[in-house]
Amino acid sequence: MSPGTRHAEQVYQDLKRALLSGRYTGSSDLSVTDLASEFGISSSPIRDTLHRMYGERLLEVGHHHGFRVIGWTPEKLRSCYTWHGQLIRLALKAGVRADARLPIAPDGWLIDYTTPEAIIATTERMFITLASMSRSEEIVAAIANAGERLRAVRLREIERWSDCADELNSANILAVSGTGKALLQILWNYHRRRIRAASMLCESWARV
Repeated sequence: MSPGTRHAEQVYQDLKRALLSGRYTGSSDLSVTDLASEFGISSSPIRDTLHRMYGERLLEVGHHHGFRVIGWTPEKLRSCYTWHGQLIRLALKAGVRADARLPIAPDGWLIDYTTPEAIIATTERMFITLASMSRSEEIVAAIANAGERLRAVRLREIERWSDCADELNSANILAVSGTGKALLQILWNYHRRRIRAASMLCESWARV
């Protein structure tokens, strides 16, 4: 990898991390000039990164032909949660069909519930681990992308609900030692809760 490519990739990773952490207000326009000043670099790699993230559906088209942070509406959020849930069920379908009495992921995944950020990272590890059960790179990539789009919203979940870590712990226990059928049910409950709360979560998002 050339120095220029490494630099561009670092800019992408730094800006993406800032975006997904919720640093920028939802629906706000992103100024290439302001971001270049914030990160202490030229405008060109910032512009390239914004185009790349738009292609990944992490940004929306702005009001002045630029880009803006995703502005979640209840409809958009419900759609994303529904899509994420459908992907997870698709990923687990083959394993459950083979023997619904066996655990899906007996090795589990790394868990850490010490901070909101750690809970979100654990959530993403859980879903990527479960996605890998499909043996499909496309399903894994789609679940990873949906998870990234939802990352900042998940901070609002943790603020509103005190049992997010308990949800993950229950899923981990079932994945390791429970039945595939029971895991599918608890994950359906996980997504259904969020689909029903989409309006409330959007209100929390708008107040940030």
